[in-house]
Amino acid sequence: MTNKPTPDNETTLPDAVPGQEVQDTTPAAEGPPAGPHADEIARLTDRLKRALADAENARKRADAARREGFDQGVVQAVRAFAPALDALALEIAAAQDSPDAEDPRVRHHLEGLRNIRSTFEAALNVLGIDVVAPADGSFDPARHEALATAARPGTPAGQVIELHRPGFALKQRLIRPAQVTVSADGGEED
Repeated sequence: MTNKPTPDNETTLPDAVPGQEVQDTTPAAEGPPAGPHADEIARLTDRLKRALADAENARKRADAARREGFDQGVVQAVRAFAPALDALALEIAAAQDSPDAEDPRVRHHLEGLRNIRSTFEAALNVLGIDVVAPADGSFDPARHEALATAARPGTPAGQVIELHRPGFALKQRLIRPAQVTVSADGGEED
């Protein structure tokens, strides 16, 4: 047996008591406060709004300073490790060009060096570092340092023809330019 209300036993409350006026309980539209303390309330409200805006601006400045500090630390770390990466690249090239390159000990050594290089490259990627290593692209003086020019038949002037050392960039910030050889005038065949 359930006690469900039926139309016979429902109790309804009147919206208003007869003879009594119903009061509006909806919030009033925002506007200037009225009363004896209206000026003080307006002044304190203005101060509160300004304090909140100042706090938000301070938070934004602190976030920007934190990001800049992190980026600066990354730049310093890349500059410190770049010579080690260069030496690693030279060691890999030397092992590949060695007359003993097929010797199992040299092959295992080379495999280990390549694994170390891969680990460094993965770490650079995690930190948001772009490796500037142009391969047969146009010379960009903002990102490349030309160490030499050389005429190469079939290659138009201003093309990168050899990479000597990769560069590094963080976002739009160049940490170190790539060192390259660039094709010179007279390299095109007629």
